[in-house]
Amino acid sequence: MTIRTQDKAQLSNEERDILHDVGFDDPSARAATSVLADREMRMALSNDLGVEILPLSEALRTYDFVQDLMFGLVSPDENEHIAMVAEHMHDPLGHFVWVKPGAKVRLPVQCFTLLETPQGRQFTHDVTLIDEGAEVEMISGAAVPGSVHKGRHISISESYMRKGASCSSVTIEHWGAAMDVYSYGYAHLEEGARRRSTAIMMAPLAHHLSRSHTILAADTNAVSQAIVFAPEGTERVIETETHLAGEGARSEDVARMVSVGGRIVNSAMLVGDAAGTNGFLGCDGLKLSDTGEIMAVPSLRARAEGAMLSHEASVGMIDSDKLDYLMATGLDEDTARNLIVTGFLRLDHGAIPAGVRMRVVEMIDQAKSGGM
Repeated sequence: MTIRTQDKAQLSNEERDILHDVGFDDPSARAATSVLADREMRMALSNDLGVEILPLSEALRTYDFVQDLMFGLVSPDENEHIAMVAEHMHDPLGHFVWVKPGAKVRLPVQCFTLLETPQGRQFTHDVTLIDEGAEVEMISGAAVPGSVHKGRHISISESYMRKGASCSSVTIEHWGAAMDVYSYGYAHLEEGARRRSTAIMMAPLAHHLSRSHTILAADTNAVSQAIVFAPEGTERVIETETHLAGEGARSEDVARMVSVGGRIVNSAMLVGDAAGTNGFLGCDGLKLSDTGEIMAVPSLRARAEGAMLSHEASVGMIDSDKLDYLMATGLDEDTARNLIVTGFLRLDHGAIPAGVRMRVVEMIDQAKSGGM
């Protein structure tokens, strides 16, 4: 049975090709799909009774509780960017995803954002509710057509996981080479919730600030990894803050960063607010050229006795012994380097769909050659 909540227009073949690069699949192969293009929701449909997916503006009119979720994890005047999004809330633009209590969603849910107008300005606010005991896999992405080089995108994401909920997610973005992007993500995991997330940030852009804030209640478990690539002319600033707020909360937050002339700053804060908690931060960087910069700043703050917090950070170049070994097997230098970079990024991780892994390997090769 297909439950169509909104389907204003079919996507063009060109739009499908653009979105395919960031993980899109035919909606018939997904539990639910939403696609936002410029300032309209182009598609919002569900094939699963356990998932409801709506434009945020419609969700606010349909369900009273959505207004309590919106700006429930962040103040609308938190900073100038969030205030800018809030000012557009007379006509809010964004996805609302509700995975209903106890739903065991067999196929992934996919949500995508397109900016198709050159020099466009896009302000979005997404709200996700994974209700008590629900289980779901989510794939999301953002992209522009090749004709869009400049523009600005500001997004807010608020995610709620109720007691015992489980979610694995992959996010991949491909913006324009001269764009400014600001991403703000907030999450609250209730008792016993489980989350595994992967963020893939590969394509060149002028400046990207990614800031996230996560609160983990008792007996929760959150594992996140960021795969970050910065070719020349790209600056990425990644700021994360994770609070282990309930006894038994556990987290692992790992960033793997590669610079080919670009600048990456990764600032991660892990806070032990409760006893019996355990958290780890990992920041690993690989530089492939003499230009550019990688800065890794992991920080720990223990506020409760019995909070076990640890971190490790490293930045280096490709190991010449590994390179020589691979070349001795008959590989040329570029192929050997790509294998080492792919291994460093651990793209064989089971949380990353095979099609996305293949696309990321292609993006690495294109970025190094200046072809993106």
